[in-house]
Amino acid sequence: MIDNGTLTERQRRVIPYLLASSSMEEACRRAKINKTTVYEWLKNKAFRNELGSQRNAVIEHALDTLKTAMAKATETLIKHLDSEQENISIRAAQSVIEFAQHALEFENLEKRISSLEERLIQQGGNR
Repeated sequence: MIDNGTLTERQRRVIPYLLASSSMEEACRRAKINKTTVYEWLKNKAFRNELGSQRNAVIEHALDTLKTAMAKATETLIKHLDSEQENISIRAAQSVIEFAQHALEFENLEKRISSLEERLIQQGGNR
């Protein structure tokens, strides 16, 4: 590690492997870097921050992809509500109802959390 907090080329090279592999051992083997070395790097704040930042970017991209696909999935379910095959229309209806219930529960939880946060702020608990 360079003293100014920047990562070495080897450290930068191992991060994508850490993100894409199912285990530390697999990531190190694929990156051709000793596992002990990576564990030492994980003690370094700059390395952990970069790994966390790149992990968050991967998760954010995946969530954006899912959000985009939700509209198409919803259209497909709604289209199947009118299916001539009763089992398909029933399953589509059940799915629409389940997803709507989950969305309403999530929305309710968000409102409750926001309300609790506002109360904490008003009580001076967020100093």
